[in-house]
Amino acid sequence: MSLTFLETADRIGARLCRDAIWAGQRCNWLGGYGDDPSAIVHCALDHYLYQGSSGIALFLFQLGAATGEKVFRITAEGALRRTLSKLGDVRAWRLGFYDGLAGIAYVAARAAEITGDEAHASEALRLAHELDADRARIDVINGSAGVIAALLYLHRLRRGDFLLELAIRHGQRLVDRANRSDAGWSWTTADRQSRDLTGFAHGAAGIAWALLELFQITQEEKFRCAAAEAFRYEQSVYRSEEENWPDFRRPSGVDPDGNATFECALAWCHGAPGIGLSRLRAWQILGQEIHRGEALAAIRTTSKSVGDLGEGSYSLCHGHAGNAELLLYAGQVLEDREYLSLAEKVGETGIEKYEKEKVPWPCGVPGGDETPDLMIGLAGIGYFYLRLHDALASPPILIVVPE
Repeated sequence: MSLTFLETADRIGARLCRDAIWAGQRCNWLGGYGDDPSAIVHCALDHYLYQGSSGIALFLFQLGAATGEKVFRITAEGALRRTLSKLGDVRAWRLGFYDGLAGIAYVAARAAEITGDEAHASEALRLAHELDADRARIDVINGSAGVIAALLYLHRLRRGDFLLELAIRHGQRLVDRANRSDAGWSWTTADRQSRDLTGFAHGAAGIAWALLELFQITQEEKFRCAAAEAFRYEQSVYRSEEENWPDFRRPSGVDPDGNATFECALAWCHGAPGIGLSRLRAWQILGQEIHRGEALAAIRTTSKSVGDLGEGSYSLCHGHAGNAELLLYAGQVLEDREYLSLAEKVGETGIEKYEKEKVPWPCGVPGGDETPDLMIGLAGIGYFYLRLHDALASPPILIVVPE
């Protein structure tokens, strides 16, 4: 008998609760990380949403709401306490959404919304005051683009004027830091990059998305125009034959003129799946057909990968679950059952190959074992199954929609 999506999320959550390491009222996990398969490092998780205790807390809070199981909320509360106890280490420099203070504020706000505990909301607002635009980097993972998403989400819940004012300051910083050229606007977000990046996590697509969310609430034209210029930059390098965008981190050779050539990636972080999310949201906000067309191209490219899932990662950041989020989100936005069915196929395949056979889930660490965290590990895979179970009750974490 096949497991349901909720049963699969429940099983993953139960393993996370079993493996939690407690110290008083706080808990954390051990994970294995490393780019070199011969040098995987097993260590205590950090505090952040990407691969830390706050990301696992978010999944467990959401799972507890879906199942009513108290152990999930108890463990989520322990993980959030541990996260908040470590904020002295975070405040020194990291402000981003997936890799900094903004993401922790978001988790506290989500915890308040799920549990009704005002203490969590107060903590989220207190943290928001520390999201200084002058200290932020640029992109969605660890910079102003991701901070904007957290601030607008908090503003929807609490309507504090300072939240919107701070989001606008981050937006202005993105406008000011843009590299402007005849091809459009782009941003320097990584060390030693040969060209400014495309894509959602570190590139123009994610920054454009954040600016559009800001435009929607402020109606300030400078933010819409900046987003349009960012999309124009990605359009200038779009490869119609692949229906994808090059990943300028990945040189593949040189062309006959001696210029570097680059591969296209296929992941939320870089490539069509994440870029497709930005275009779907742009179409929702602006209603322009060009964005719908680019979204459909990204969906077609991503859909092809569903036919051959292979043995690759099931992580949110750069795995099958993250790619399937585009299909799931497209099914909702475009009201197309075919896309939802493709996303469900990804989930069903994972259940049959891994959960039902009781073999480890392939996580996003090259050569590594299962790891517990949100963006490259089990908590994120569990969150994907919650989304498949009820996408409205479990909002997307790969694109934060403040509405």
